[in-house]
Amino acid sequence: MSFIKKAGKNWRIIENVVFVLAFGYITCKLIANYWRYVYDSLKWKGYLGTIINPISTHEYYKSAVAIMVALNATFVLWEILLLITRLWKQERGNTNTYQKYKLIFKNLLVNYKPSFLALLVIELLPKLILIHVVWLWLPHIQKIGVFTINLKWYSWIYAYVCWELATWIFHFSCHRVRFLWCLHCQHHSPSELNMTVNWVHFFAESYYSTFVHLVILALLGVPPVMLLVIMSISSAWGIFTHVSEGALKNGKLGPLQHLLVTPSHHRVHHAKNPLYVDTNFATVVPLWDWIFGTLQPLKKEVETDCGITRDLDVTNFSDLYFGEILLLYRDVKNAAGIKNKLLYIVMPPGWTPVSSAETAVAIRRDFLRANPGLDETSRHRLLTAFKSCFKWNRPQVNDASVFAETCTDGQVTIIEHEMQPN
Repeated sequence: MSFIKKAGKNWRIIENVVFVLAFGYITCKLIANYWRYVYDSLKWKGYLGTIINPISTHEYYKSAVAIMVALNATFVLWEILLLITRLWKQERGNTNTYQKYKLIFKNLLVNYKPSFLALLVIELLPKLILIHVVWLWLPHIQKIGVFTINLKWYSWIYAYVCWELATWIFHFSCHRVRFLWCLHCQHHSPSELNMTVNWVHFFAESYYSTFVHLVILALLGVPPVMLLVIMSISSAWGIFTHVSEGALKNGKLGPLQHLLVTPSHHRVHHAKNPLYVDTNFATVVPLWDWIFGTLQPLKKEVETDCGITRDLDVTNFSDLYFGEILLLYRDVKNAAGIKNKLLYIVMPPGWTPVSSAETAVAIRRDFLRANPGLDETSRHRLLTAFKSCFKWNRPQVNDASVFAETCTDGQVTIIEHEMQPN
C-alpha cells in the first residue's frame, strides 16, 4: 500500500473516531437539554415559558420562534430515534453480531457524519468573530441607505419581502457562481436529508450571506431591529423545512404549500435530478422564486435524489468539506490564460471554456425539452392566462381577412390570414 493511500485510510479512521465522539456528545447534550426544557415547562418555564412569556410584552415573534425551536428540537431527536430503530429492526435477523453493528454504523455515517462533523468545525471556530463583523459593518453599511422605513405593521410586510429578496439573491448566486458554490456545496452534499443537515455549512459562507443581507436591506431602508426579528423567524422555519421523509412523510403541509416554502419544496431544492437542480431558493415565502421562474413543485413522476452531481462518498468528510475548493483550484491552475482562469471562478459549476453543457441550466433545459409536460407550474399557467387576456383583438371579416400584400419580382402575393374567434 502506497504512503498516500495508507495516510488516506488512517485519516478516514480518525474521522470516524471523531464522529463517534461528536455523535455521542452532541446527542446526549440534545437529549439532556430537551428534557430539561420539557420538565421546566411543567413549572411554566422551559419551552412553555419561552412561548407564553413574550406574549405579555407583545413580542409575538419571540413566541413564534420559540414554537419553531421546540418543534425543531423534537424532530431532530425523533429522526435519530427513527433511524436507529429502523436499522436495528432491519438487521435484527443478522446472526453475525459484528456484521450487524457494522451495517448500522455504516448507515449512521451516511446519514449523520457530515452533519455532526460540520457542527463540530463550526463550534470550534470563534463564531463571535462573525457577530463582531456584523456589528462592525452595520454602521458603515447603513450609510448607503437613502431612507429608513418606520415600524408600522405594513412596514414589516415590506421588510420581509426585502429580506426574501436578499435571501434569493444570496442563494441564487451561491448556485450560479462557482467560487460561491465552493462555500455552499457542503450543505447540498449529504445524500440523506434530515434536520441535522442544517449543521452542514462551510464556516466562511456566513460572511458572504451576512454581507449580502446587510447591503440589500440597508439600501431598501430596513432598520437593524427588523433585520434581527425577521432573521430569527426565517432561520427557525428554514431549519424545519429540512425535516426528513421518515419523520414527515408528506411535506406539502396541505394548503400551506401555496403560501409557504414547505419541506416538500426544500426536498426539491436539495435534489440533483435534472428537473429539480437549482430551483426553490426561498426560505419562507416563495414570492421571488415565483417571480424569477425558479419555483419548482415536487412532481410525483420524479422522486427526489438528494446530493450533488459529482461522485462523492459522503462518509469522506474531508472531500465533502474541501473537495469542491480543491477541484476549482485544479481547474484554475490548469486553465490557459488569465481570462479562462477568472471565468472558472465566476461562471456556474460545470462550465468549461469549450462547453456549458454540464451546467445546471443546460442540464435542466435539455431534460425539459425531452419531457415538456413536466414544465407545467402554477407560474406557467397564470402567465399563459394573463397573455390570453391581453391577446390582440384583430378585426374579423367573414372569418378571413387580407392583411398584407407583398410584391416579389413584380408579382403581387395576397397573404390571407384566418382570423380565429378570441
